[in-house]
Amino acid sequence: MMHKFQTLNHSVRAGFEDASGSFTAETAPILEVQQGEPFWLDARSLLTGGLFERTGEYEKLSIPVTGPVAVRGVKPGDTLRIDVHEISIAERGAMVTLPGRGGFSGGLGRAGRVVEIADGDVLFDEGITIPVRPMVGKIGVAPAGSAPNSSTVGIHGGNMDCKDLTAGSAVVLPVQVHDAMLFAGDLHAAQGDGECSLTAVEVEGSVLLSCAVVPDAGIRRPVILSSGSVITIGDGDTLDEAARLALDDMLALLQTDRQWSREKTAMLLSAAADVSVSQLVNARVSAKVSLAMRYFSSAPFTIDPSDSTNAQVSDA
Repeated sequence: MMHKFQTLNHSVRAGFEDASGSFTAETAPILEVQQGEPFWLDARSLLTGGLFERTGEYEKLSIPVTGPVAVRGVKPGDTLRIDVHEISIAERGAMVTLPGRGGFSGGLGRAGRVVEIADGDVLFDEGITIPVRPMVGKIGVAPAGSAPNSSTVGIHGGNMDCKDLTAGSAVVLPVQVHDAMLFAGDLHAAQGDGECSLTAVEVEGSVLLSCAVVPDAGIRRPVILSSGSVITIGDGDTLDEAARLALDDMLALLQTDRQWSREKTAMLLSAAADVSVSQLVNARVSAKVSLAMRYFSSAPFTIDPSDSTNAQVSDA
């Protein structure tokens, strides 16, 4: 059952019936927005449609993305900043484990769990609560080539599952097609780094976004701005590959900013940056490198994420 979510009178909205299983430029846009114009996207979850609670065949379930949204005037080669202003979530979430999936040795069995969400907590079990920290699991733009599955992470963004992509944060990425053709979905009430069992607390909900082109910073993959930190995202067949790409991207950003040698820049990163896992359970995994923005001489992409306007999180 879809709960009622908060909305704003000045924003447009797309319902989760406009869902896609891939990040594709071949589908007509469900919304057209101007740069800077706020818009809501409703998002499906494992609980959408009721199949989760009628069957244990969780392999048949998927979490699509809502879109595409055409951002007028955006063209290939531009750098697009997507701000997450608000996330509104339902009062119930779901989690699953599946044989052959997850990050644990020995594997996991097939299991499903529905959890209630109330008063800022996920009620995981009697006496066991998890603080709610809503985030966007999948967000990105359409690639110029073949359309990747909505569960794939890459240059386009996609299934990054970066728990730092919360209200008040932003993702910056390269645009590949005209009007960007943006998608988002896969909201989580809470997630740990790695999403190690396969899912986080998957919830229906809505996310309020706006987009704008920013000066080219030479980025090659998505960059997240969150809580005063710059976060580079790498993807790969292995965590080693993903971590190297994220490290290379952070080194390039900081070296360009400081005009230091590669060696001096790497030393700063070794002392001050954190390398961690975003997601290790899908076909392509993602890793991240986080560095406090104070280490840059000027805020990347011209805007300090701590200045985000009216960022808030609301429970339905």
